[in-house]
Amino acid sequence: MTVADASAKREGAPMLRLLLMFAMLIAVLPNRTDAHPSFATRDSAVSIRPSDVTSEAGPKQRAARIFFSDRRLVTQHGETVQFYTDVLRDRTVLIHFIFTQCTDSCPTQTARVAAVQSLLPDAARRRIAFVSISVDPEHDTPQALDEYATRFGARPGWTFLTGSKANVDDVLRRVGQLAPSRESHTTLFILGNVKSGHWIKVHPDADPKDIAAYLLSLAAETGADMERR
Repeated sequence: MTVADASAKREGAPMLRLLLMFAMLIAVLPNRTDAHPSFATRDSAVSIRPSDVTSEAGPKQRAARIFFSDRRLVTQHGETVQFYTDVLRDRTVLIHFIFTQCTDSCPTQTARVAAVQSLLPDAARRRIAFVSISVDPEHDTPQALDEYATRFGARPGWTFLTGSKANVDDVLRRVGQLAPSRESHTTLFILGNVKSGHWIKVHPDADPKDIAAYLLSLAAETGADMERR
């Protein structure tokens, strides 16, 4: 083994450990509310825009980018974005999963997310992003998502995502939420501070005030860093 090979091996080990850490975090995210029997079989604003930054500041950020991926998705406004770099990086986020033809849990979930967004102070809305990922990308075009977002009064800072089925499925798989059918998708909310690496799952029946409090607490973990931006 050459010196260069040995050096590369030493540098690669921490990266592998970080990737494994992210995978374990997603797999065993703590629930902040008890499971509900009806879901037992299911598991000024942040700006989302394409980024011209492709490198990360440190190994933790690089590992997060590799884990979540920069699969290209499309917003409700027809903008192509990279999932980690443009949607997640350095943000506190609430992620949930929908499809626009759903008449069961999705409307209730989405209305609850709208209530959470309305409870946040203006200053917090600049640091917290809401992300709704379609589990039915073959039907949910940007136009369909835009109409859905309008129906629920989505404010700036709330991004709805679709894209090719391959890219959407890969993102769902990476966050541990790929389901065999659109009807069996998870109803849980995933909340996290991407920069600190702190993630939790919250039941969709949770009080919007509690969900807002979780988000504010997560955002506060890197609040000073965000204020300096």
